[in-house]
Amino acid sequence: MTQPDSRSKPRRGSTYITDMTHLPDPLDPDPRIPEPARRLTEYLGSIIEKASLFQPEQWGGTNMRCRRRPGRQRCPGRIHVRIGKEDPPEILWACPRCEENGIIRNWQGSAWNLSDVGWDLPEDAHGLEDVPSASSGSPSVIPIYQVDAFTDRLFAGNPAAVCPLTDWLSNDLLQKIAAENNLSETAFFVSRDDEFELRWFTPEVEVDLCGHATLAAAFVLMDLLEPVRRSVTFRSRSGPLHVTREGDLFSLDFPCRPPAPIPEPPGLSEALGAQPASILKARDIIAVFDDPGAVRRLAPDMEKLSAVEGFAVCATAPGAGRDGDVDYVLRFFAPAQGIAEDPVTGSVQCSLAPYWSARLGKTILRARQVSRRSGELLCEVAGDRVRIAGKAVLVFSGILRIPPQATS
Repeated sequence: MTQPDSRSKPRRGSTYITDMTHLPDPLDPDPRIPEPARRLTEYLGSIIEKASLFQPEQWGGTNMRCRRRPGRQRCPGRIHVRIGKEDPPEILWACPRCEENGIIRNWQGSAWNLSDVGWDLPEDAHGLEDVPSASSGSPSVIPIYQVDAFTDRLFAGNPAAVCPLTDWLSNDLLQKIAAENNLSETAFFVSRDDEFELRWFTPEVEVDLCGHATLAAAFVLMDLLEPVRRSVTFRSRSGPLHVTREGDLFSLDFPCRPPAPIPEPPGLSEALGAQPASILKARDIIAVFDDPGAVRRLAPDMEKLSAVEGFAVCATAPGAGRDGDVDYVLRFFAPAQGIAEDPVTGSVQCSLAPYWSARLGKTILRARQVSRRSGELLCEVAGDRVRIAGKAVLVFSGILRIPPQATS
């Protein structure tokens, strides 16, 4: 990879060269380097550690925000990187929005530390001509993460895919990505100033709210991409969703959706293979049983259940016996949405928590989803909001390559 050509057309941003063989005195930092570029290079560590994920000599989009201050406002652009074929490789980074860019040289794959960064400004700072422009269309490389939500161990809880985007793709392409992932939910988010737009897709449809995929998206953002962040606001079809982090526990602030009693929908008991004590409905049909064992023993006929009118069916019962350490148990079935049984469901707590809060006379409740994978949730009813807390773990990360013709 060559260094910027001094004959190339100058760009508005500046080009910085970082040589990892030069170790400056950390007590006497180079005053010529602006603080935004210094901080940006510090954040590049998490990107560089994943350098092998990007195809050599091609630009790949990341979810790291530039946040440079070209004026009074922070730049909301997303950093792109390009990995060279040298050994060690040169790593180019650039922000298509404000056109700030730079080169990292002689990186050996060691642990990143800001004290290892050496700066050398070229006499003529020019841009990188093949940096993708901010208006160049959909990215060809999309980061993807799979996260187990509402659990503190691998292969438990509810898996969700998370794809950070630099801008929205078409609805058709988002749905195809979710179908390819073939998980109960895939979450996509896009940065908008200091907040994020968030959408969720099952393999079949887009949904208006999903708890475990929101937790997974918050985990990716706050644990992997911006580890100094402690809160985030997602803008969604269900309104603003606030997520805060305390240690490894993530708390989701969701709308309260109290259910109301309804007559039994035709075919429900036959599809479940058991008769509920009562039936309620908000977004989902809620079948209330007296015994948690009855919920555990359910073996629904999914074909018949998919014909029952409603988004999904949730079976629940008070905690007792082997489940005496929780306030209520549940299972969640959504075959009409492409999900036979959801392992751990956050969104249905918007209805279950207020129901059980009123029935048990308490505002803080512990729930257990007794699916095969199982999961634990801590819920708090606070007026017209429900707080749902849980942990998450990363299963794997990678990149999704989208050919240009697929985005047109």
